[in-house]
Amino acid sequence: MLVAWLIGFGGFTLVVDPYEIAPWISIEGVNARRTRAHEDGYRVHVGHRLLTSEAGTITLGSSRVMDGFPRDLPDWPGGYENLAMAGTSAFELARASALAARNEAINCVVVGVDLREFSTDTNTQATYWITPMAGGSQIAALAKMALSPSAFARALQTVDDNRTGGSDERWEHAYDEDRLPARFEEELAKRYRYYASYEYDPERLAFLFRGIDALLASGKQVVVFIHPVHAWYEEARQRAGAGPAEIALRRDIVAQLASRGEMATASQACFDGPALQAWDFGGFSAPAQSAPPAADGSAPNPWYYVPSHYRPALGQAILDRLAGHSDPAQVGEGFGRPLTPENLEADLDALQTGRASWLQSNTPWEEHAAQAFDAFDADPPAPEAGPRVFLTRTDHVELERAVQRIEQQASSTGPSGGR
Repeated sequence: MLVAWLIGFGGFTLVVDPYEIAPWISIEGVNARRTRAHEDGYRVHVGHRLLTSEAGTITLGSSRVMDGFPRDLPDWPGGYENLAMAGTSAFELARASALAARNEAINCVVVGVDLREFSTDTNTQATYWITPMAGGSQIAALAKMALSPSAFARALQTVDDNRTGGSDERWEHAYDEDRLPARFEEELAKRYRYYASYEYDPERLAFLFRGIDALLASGKQVVVFIHPVHAWYEEARQRAGAGPAEIALRRDIVAQLASRGEMATASQACFDGPALQAWDFGGFSAPAQSAPPAADGSAPNPWYYVPSHYRPALGQAILDRLAGHSDPAQVGEGFGRPLTPENLEADLDALQTGRASWLQSNTPWEEHAAQAFDAFDADPPAPEAGPRVFLTRTDHVELERAVQRIEQQASSTGPSGGR
């Protein structure tokens, strides 16, 4: 009876496939609409797609990439797929990189990062442990998913939504234009609170780049970039005391590049330049200094949904800049700067110059933000502090084991991994 129950329990989850792992299993009225695939930030979906995607270029990152980059680019040479995960961390990005290194179809990986990926917040979300990123074979990950109570619950919700026409309204309407002015305003205090207790963990950055080593060993090109956020978000970090962490992040990224020496161009590069690159799209660029959406809905911000999340138009501009055909008339001359040992100081100077320009702009939205931050400085809101989480020895050992397998395979078959 127990075996029969487990087979029925797991079989139901696998057939409904709430995380859209097997999109060819589509039954009208049952799972034709995967209404709950997003519930875990797409972790389960992404974990399997990292192994099965046939796209030559993929993007990794948090919800900034998930919402801010195109979902698909039909004309992209070799194919493109957005494989970002909401609320991800450096830990998950490192494990995702090591997993993607096993996919011979992938040639280039673009990884978006931000201070949040390198905080002492939690390393993983719950469903990470039932994905292939957690280690083991894809079949083992499917078995864990099939026996997961949370996956079973998502399967039930999926069937109910398909039967009744329902869906997750909260998710679908997160970026309704009429709600964005208020959300823009709310983020002034929200981001100030978060960065008032922020703690930068450089060990996480080294951990991420160790995962990236697997991609490099398998002959892939990797581009790491710092996200563009709105000036209200940038200033919240500065006023809350996270400015030194912004500088440390850029210095540490450059140090990671320098420690890997001169990088040759990848065998099937998607962008000009070496196999490993870093770019800075942060700071007070022209899009970052754009006006917040008008309260009456007459003028939405063209680049940002909210200060922390940009629109696909800006994600496309990032890809255009990386590909060498950016339009300065749209995004400004200073949008996207290569991060290298040679131009690090110039990049840091550009951050300070951009902020000075923003503070002196005297626009109504700059003055409004300054007044809000002055009030927070005088009467600080309660910091958004949670328990500190750090990488463990086991975390390092398991990642090292995964990366070394890729490196050993590359040394025996050549850097292309046998392609």
